[in-house]
Amino acid sequence: MVNKLLKIFLSALIILVLHSCSLAGSWVYERIDNYISDYFKDFASFSAEQNREIESISEDFLDWFTLNELPKIKVILEDLKKIDLGNSSYVIENTYEKGEKIVNGINDYFEKPIIDFSKGLSEEQIAQIGLHFEKLRKEREDRRSKEKKEYKERILDNYKSGFDRLGIKLNKDQLNLIETKLQNYNEIRKEWSDLQKSWIEEFLRILSTNRSDGYDGRMTLYLRSLQDLGNEEFREKIEKNETLSLEILESVLLTIDEKQLRSFNRSLDVYLKSINRILANRKVN
Repeated sequence: MVNKLLKIFLSALIILVLHSCSLAGSWVYERIDNYISDYFKDFASFSAEQNREIESISEDFLDWFTLNELPKIKVILEDLKKIDLGNSSYVIENTYEKGEKIVNGINDYFEKPIIDFSKGLSEEQIAQIGLHFEKLRKEREDRRSKEKKEYKERILDNYKSGFDRLGIKLNKDQLNLIETKLQNYNEIRKEWSDLQKSWIEEFLRILSTNRSDGYDGRMTLYLRSLQDLGNEEFREKIEKNETLSLEILESVLLTIDEKQLRSFNRSLDVYLKSINRILANRKVN
């Protein structure tokens, strides 16, 4: 969530899509393009023309996402409604794979517009982008230094809020179950932070060659290189953590009671109802 620099942002975007569907249907959803354009406009001081280009890219993305990806999210939610809680591993793995393809598809979509846009950046704007990345890194490190909870405690909180979004309020036994399984979680935060820092430094170096021959090819290859970031040991840790996540999901679903199941289905119905309304308004089957 992920083969490109924007994985974290794009994953958050999918969560935003679901939240927008549940909160206010198409009214919030139709403003996601504004959210995206505002996000990118923070990276540097862009000209009025560049800002209009960012807005156009964001609007085109929302149209593309609605036509191509939102129906896929609808299918995922429909599959979850039919899940066999006693044998959920296949649906969970299938859902994970479909979700990963959606994120990868978004990354692929943004690749050409971002490269085309970047060719018009000035040296000053590229320097501003570098400062913006550094600001984000320092803010992230400051937040971490002020955290009073251990890292695995915060991961547990993330699971709790994730299940809440699905309408499942975890009970004490389920939280204990997750906490026990998280003892096998591989800590990769520091490694990922260092690798990301190095990757961004090289990204900025390539960006500074945006007026030279062969830039498109160099940047395309480099954007795609993030999927191979780190050594074999690092990637093995990531894979083990992903496997652990699927195991946790399956274990929790085996333990949910009737009240949690009803709430889970109600949440899915809310998402599906809003998605159907959005697709109908945009005349997408």
